[in-house]
Amino acid sequence: MEDAVPSAEKKTSPGKIVAFVGCGCLGLIALMIAGVAIIFFGVMGVIKKSDTYSDTLALMQTHPEAIAALGEPIEPGFMLMGNISIQNGEGAADLTIPVSGPKGSGTMRVVADKPSGSSSWNYTTRELRLDDTDAPAIQLSP
Repeated sequence: MEDAVPSAEKKTSPGKIVAFVGCGCLGLIALMIAGVAIIFFGVMGVIKKSDTYSDTLALMQTHPEAIAALGEPIEPGFMLMGNISIQNGEGAADLTIPVSGPKGSGTMRVVADKPSGSSSWNYTTRELRLDDTDAPAIQLSP
Protein backbone atom coordinates (compact mmCIF):
# COMPACT_ATOMS: atom_id res chain seq x y z
CA MET A 1 0.00 0.00 0.00
CA GLU A 2 2.92 2.33 0.60
CA ASP A 3 4.11 1.87 -2.98
CA ALA A 4 0.93 3.43 -4.39
CA VAL A 5 1.56 6.84 -2.80
CA PRO A 6 5.06 7.51 -4.23
CA SER A 7 4.07 6.45 -7.76
CA ALA A 8 1.05 8.81 -7.69
CA GLU A 9 3.31 11.72 -6.69
CA LYS A 10 5.72 11.03 -9.52
CA LYS A 11 4.41 13.46 -12.22
CA THR A 12 7.31 13.91 -14.63
CA SER A 13 8.38 11.40 -17.17
CA PRO A 14 10.30 11.58 -20.44
CA GLY A 15 7.07 10.98 -22.37
CA LYS A 16 5.38 14.02 -20.83
CA ILE A 17 8.39 16.23 -21.54
CA VAL A 18 8.51 15.09 -25.17
CA ALA A 19 4.77 15.72 -25.52
CA PHE A 20 5.11 19.21 -24.03
CA VAL A 21 8.01 20.14 -26.33
CA GLY A 22 6.22 18.60 -29.33
CA CYS A 23 3.07 20.59 -28.67
CA GLY A 24 5.15 23.77 -28.37
CA CYS A 25 6.84 23.12 -31.72
CA LEU A 26 3.54 22.34 -33.39
CA GLY A 27 2.11 25.55 -31.96
CA LEU A 28 4.98 27.58 -33.43
CA ILE A 29 4.57 25.89 -36.81
CA ALA A 30 0.82 26.63 -36.75
CA LEU A 31 1.53 30.30 -35.93
CA MET A 32 4.01 30.53 -38.82
CA ILE A 33 1.52 29.00 -41.26
CA ALA A 34 -1.19 31.39 -40.05
CA GLY A 35 1.18 34.35 -40.49
CA VAL A 36 2.06 33.35 -44.06
CA ALA A 37 -1.64 32.87 -44.87
CA ILE A 38 -2.51 36.31 -43.49
CA ILE A 39 0.21 37.96 -45.57
CA PHE A 40 -0.74 36.00 -48.71
CA PHE A 41 -4.46 36.76 -48.52
CA GLY A 42 -3.75 40.37 -47.54
CA VAL A 43 -1.61 40.95 -50.62
CA MET A 44 -4.16 39.21 -52.85
CA GLY A 45 -6.88 41.45 -51.41
CA VAL A 46 -4.89 44.62 -52.08
CA ILE A 47 -4.23 43.62 -55.69
CA LYS A 48 -7.88 42.67 -56.28
CA LYS A 49 -8.98 46.10 -55.00
CA SER A 50 -6.60 47.94 -57.35
CA ASP A 51 -7.88 50.05 -60.24
CA THR A 52 -5.89 48.08 -62.81
CA TYR A 53 -7.42 44.76 -61.70
CA SER A 54 -11.01 45.92 -61.28
CA ASP A 55 -11.12 48.12 -64.41
CA THR A 56 -9.71 45.40 -66.66
CA LEU A 57 -11.94 42.70 -65.18
CA ALA A 58 -15.02 44.91 -65.71
CA LEU A 59 -13.95 45.64 -69.29
CA MET A 60 -13.43 41.93 -70.03
CA GLN A 61 -16.79 40.94 -68.51
CA THR A 62 -18.55 43.27 -70.98
CA HIS A 63 -16.27 42.78 -74.01
CA PRO A 64 -18.20 41.03 -76.84
CA GLU A 65 -15.28 38.87 -78.03
CA ALA A 66 -14.45 37.73 -74.49
CA ILE A 67 -18.09 36.86 -73.84
CA ALA A 68 -18.28 34.94 -77.14
CA ALA A 69 -15.15 32.95 -76.26
CA LEU A 70 -15.79 32.27 -72.55
CA GLY A 71 -19.55 32.71 -72.11
CA GLU A 72 -21.28 34.54 -69.29
CA PRO A 73 -20.60 35.05 -66.46
CA ILE A 74 -16.83 35.47 -66.71
CA GLU A 75 -15.23 34.96 -63.32
CA PRO A 76 -11.65 35.60 -62.17
CA GLY A 77 -9.61 32.70 -60.85
CA PHE A 78 -8.02 32.53 -57.44
CA MET A 79 -4.28 32.51 -58.14
CA LEU A 80 -3.39 35.74 -59.86
CA MET A 81 0.26 36.60 -60.41
CA GLY A 82 2.10 39.85 -60.85
CA ASN A 83 2.77 43.07 -59.03
CA ILE A 84 1.61 46.62 -58.61
CA SER A 85 3.94 49.29 -57.31
CA ILE A 86 3.38 52.97 -56.66
CA GLN A 87 6.18 55.27 -55.52
CA ASN A 88 6.12 59.06 -55.40
CA GLY A 89 2.96 59.17 -57.48
CA GLU A 90 4.35 56.98 -60.26
CA GLY A 91 3.04 53.48 -60.70
CA ALA A 92 3.59 50.28 -62.62
CA ALA A 93 1.39 47.20 -62.87
CA ASP A 94 1.95 43.83 -64.48
CA LEU A 95 -0.75 41.24 -63.71
CA THR A 96 -1.67 37.81 -65.04
CA ILE A 97 -5.14 36.71 -63.97
CA PRO A 98 -6.80 33.36 -64.73
CA VAL A 99 -10.42 33.70 -65.86
CA SER A 100 -13.15 31.26 -66.81
CA GLY A 101 -16.69 31.08 -68.08
CA PRO A 102 -19.15 28.36 -69.04
CA LYS A 103 -17.55 27.91 -72.50
CA GLY A 104 -13.86 27.91 -71.54
CA SER A 105 -11.00 29.49 -69.68
CA GLY A 106 -8.08 31.77 -70.33
CA THR A 107 -5.57 34.20 -68.92
CA MET A 108 -6.02 37.94 -68.74
CA ARG A 109 -2.81 39.98 -68.98
CA VAL A 110 -2.58 43.59 -67.85
CA VAL A 111 0.44 45.89 -68.16
CA ALA A 112 0.05 49.55 -67.23
CA ASP A 113 1.92 52.56 -65.93
CA LYS A 114 0.80 55.63 -64.04
CA PRO A 115 2.71 58.86 -64.66
CA SER A 116 3.55 61.04 -61.71
CA GLY A 117 0.72 63.43 -60.89
CA SER A 118 -1.82 61.51 -62.98
CA SER A 119 -4.92 59.94 -61.50
CA SER A 120 -5.36 57.40 -64.29
CA TRP A 121 -3.40 54.42 -65.56
CA ASN A 122 -2.03 54.14 -69.12
CA TYR A 123 -2.56 50.58 -70.32
CA THR A 124 -0.03 49.16 -72.75
CA THR A 125 -1.45 45.62 -72.65
CA ARG A 126 -4.94 44.36 -71.82
CA GLU A 127 -5.51 41.05 -73.49
CA LEU A 128 -7.18 37.69 -73.05
CA ARG A 129 -5.40 34.52 -74.14
CA LEU A 130 -7.63 31.47 -74.37
CA ASP A 131 -6.45 28.16 -72.95
CA ASP A 132 -6.06 25.12 -75.20
CA THR A 133 -6.00 27.12 -78.43
CA ASP A 134 -3.47 28.79 -80.70
CA ALA A 135 -5.87 31.62 -81.49
CA PRO A 136 -4.42 35.11 -81.21
CA ALA A 137 -5.03 37.03 -78.01
CA ILE A 138 -8.23 39.04 -77.73
CA GLN A 139 -7.29 42.70 -77.29
CA LEU A 140 -9.45 44.26 -74.58
CA SER A 141 -8.36 47.86 -74.91
CA PRO A 142 -11.26 50.11 -75.90
